[in-house]
Amino acid sequence: MAALTNAQQCSGNASMCPGNQDGVSSTYLQCNSWSHQYETANCAAGQVCYANPNKPGTAMCGLPGTGGQPGQGKCTGNTAKCTAPGQTGAYLQCENWSGQYVNSNCPAGLKCYNNSSNTGVFCQ
Repeated sequence: MAALTNAQQCSGNASMCPGNQDGVSSTYLQCNSWSHQYETANCAAGQVCYANPNKPGTAMCGLPGTGGQPGQGKCTGNTAKCTAPGQTGAYLQCENWSGQYVNSNCPAGLKCYNNSSNTGVFCQ
């Protein structure tokens, strides 16, 4: 992460989109808890920054035009759930830093199944 010049002061795990603009930038600003200044970080390839509807004061990354998929729900930890168990390989994986589910897929040809406790998935 690169420190910004004339950076705003911040605290904790605060993050935001540059210019507070949703769906525009492929980067986001993450608070460095040591220096208390925002630093630029990159979203995953093909994703853009959105304000996180589940954690006010933080940003999240999502596919352009989706608003970061706020409808997929709030999550915690390393949880995951299949979007169509046993039918497709698509599933939602919790992105721990944003508390938001993001799209993911099983390897080609495999289908997604929820585990017995409904907290994770396996592909077969």
